[in-house]
Amino acid sequence: MRKTVYLESLGCPKNEVDGERMEVLLLKRGYKITQDENRADILILNTCGFIQSAKEESIEELFNLITLKNQDRKKKIILCGCLAQRYGEELWSKVPELDALFGISEIDKVDSVCLSVLEGEKIFKVSQPDKNNGVGKTKRTAPKYPYAYVKIADGCDNLCSYCVIPMIRGGFRSKRLEDILEETSQLVENGAKEINLVAQDTTLYGVDLYGKKRLPQLLASLSQISGLKWIRLLYTHPAHFSAELIDQIASNSKVCKYVDLPLQHISGEILSQMNRRVTKKKVRQLIFKLRGKIPDLTLRTSFIVGFPGERDKHFEELLKFVEEVRFDKLGAFPYSREEGAKAFNFKGQLSFKLKQERLDQLMLAQQRIVFEKNQAKIGKTLTVLIDAKSKEGNGYFLGRSQAEAPEVDGVILVKGDRAKIGQFVKAKIVDWCDYDLIGEEI
Repeated sequence: MRKTVYLESLGCPKNEVDGERMEVLLLKRGYKITQDENRADILILNTCGFIQSAKEESIEELFNLITLKNQDRKKKIILCGCLAQRYGEELWSKVPELDALFGISEIDKVDSVCLSVLEGEKIFKVSQPDKNNGVGKTKRTAPKYPYAYVKIADGCDNLCSYCVIPMIRGGFRSKRLEDILEETSQLVENGAKEINLVAQDTTLYGVDLYGKKRLPQLLASLSQISGLKWIRLLYTHPAHFSAELIDQIASNSKVCKYVDLPLQHISGEILSQMNRRVTKKKVRQLIFKLRGKIPDLTLRTSFIVGFPGERDKHFEELLKFVEEVRFDKLGAFPYSREEGAKAFNFKGQLSFKLKQERLDQLMLAQQRIVFEKNQAKIGKTLTVLIDAKSKEGNGYFLGRSQAEAPEVDGVILVKGDRAKIGQFVKAKIVDWCDYDLIGEEI
């Protein structure tokens, strides 16, 4: 029986962790994993279904796999992940080329699903995420890069009006602290120097398990792992920060002085409509505290433009706020109208054209800020973790300082003879190009 699997995960790092979890289960059962879809017997697509652009990417990739199957009818296609969870019955009925489709709660059954499709069965399994799904012990493979993601919780209870994550992933559920430590230790033993903590809302970690927020304690415990150099905190919520968490970020030498703080908007009216449970005043106070306690902080955020009812005055307020605060990193997205989300039925839906115009205006303002900040870094010496060699073959290595999160921020191109992947080097910044910095090893 042929047992070679190609598995592709789309979307966010949380989905990547799910994909890796499936790979470990398949390897344990004797399956071979290949990066070449042409050589695979089974094609698994772990999809994203959060917003329209993500859904379109997932469907496009699905049809690419169907093209491969049409060329080799022995290949099997399995669809899983968020899109499968959200639209399972519709996809199953409309895409006859699918051999199996399963949802979020069936991830741990991927090996048995593969066995069934190899025996000629058709498998459809979609159920509601349960309280244990996604938060049990997870064995990890060796990371492909010197960094790795660790999912500390799954699901969400925040119920933002634009978001369908609770519908797809279920309620918020934390992973046990000791399981996170064990998983992280395994990754570090296998070469990870940096761990990026991810969840739908990392700041709420522990509330469900321990009756209170335990992220500061988790950071302190993780910092005791020998060989782990950087701990990066992603997906924090502005409504759930505590003084204890800020102090832990500021004082713990292993915690990157980097905070990913998705704000989504700043207008009080829009924040209220989004059900973000925070006000403009509180956001300003939080940023003031963060920058006051952590002088070398890198602050990243994300915004949604074109939310229903967003008038010119709301957008101008957002634009002015961005220009005043001068975030180090910023991502922005046009509002995506998602069925099942409360905001789907809100009045005042904006046109695609207007949303795109506002997005372009906001990102142009942020671009000027980033370019000015990059210029100011020329001459500074930074500690850089080397991730990979440049594909250009020009003698440069690709790396990041604490100020750059993997995959979402720019990189530092380091020129040097002694640099090696997985090592930390000192690099003097000599130039910049768009969102990337250029440095020389010293």
